[in-house]
Amino acid sequence: MPIAPVPAEVDAFLRAPRPAIVGTVRPDGAPSTTPTWYDWQDGRVILSMSSTGPRVRNLRDDPRVSLTVLGDSWYDHVSLLGRVVEFRDDADLADLDRLSIRYWGKPYTDRDLVCVTAIVQVERWHTFGNPTGATPTTP
Repeated sequence: MPIAPVPAEVDAFLRAPRPAIVGTVRPDGAPSTTPTWYDWQDGRVILSMSSTGPRVRNLRDDPRVSLTVLGDSWYDHVSLLGRVVEFRDDADLADLDRLSIRYWGKPYTDRDLVCVTAIVQVERWHTFGNPTGATPTTP
C-alpha cells in the first residue's frame, strides 16, 4: 500500500463528489462502516457528522479511519487509510453545508443538527480496478 501523498490522477478522482464508505473502530474493537459524504482538500479528508453519533464516539476513542471512494463502477475505487488529526465544532453547519452543496447542490435543510467536523490526515492509500481511467502501463 503506497504512502501518502496520492498521485495527481488519484487526487483528481477524490475531488469529485463520489459515494464513499467510512470505516471506524468501535469501542469493542469491531469494525464499523457507514456510507458518508466527504470532501478532499490538500491531501486531507473532511468528514461531518452528528456530534452525538457513533462515528464521533468511535473516532474520539480511536482516531484510525478508512475511507473507500467508489468510481463509476464499484469495481473501481480508491481506499484511504489515516487518522483524525483535528475535531472542530460546526456550530453554524458551514462544513455540513459545504458537503451538502458538493453532493446536492444546496445547503443542508435540517438546521437543528449539532455537528462535528473531523479532519483526516491520509497515511496510506491504494486503488482497485481503474478508478482514475488512466491507461495501465505494461512492464
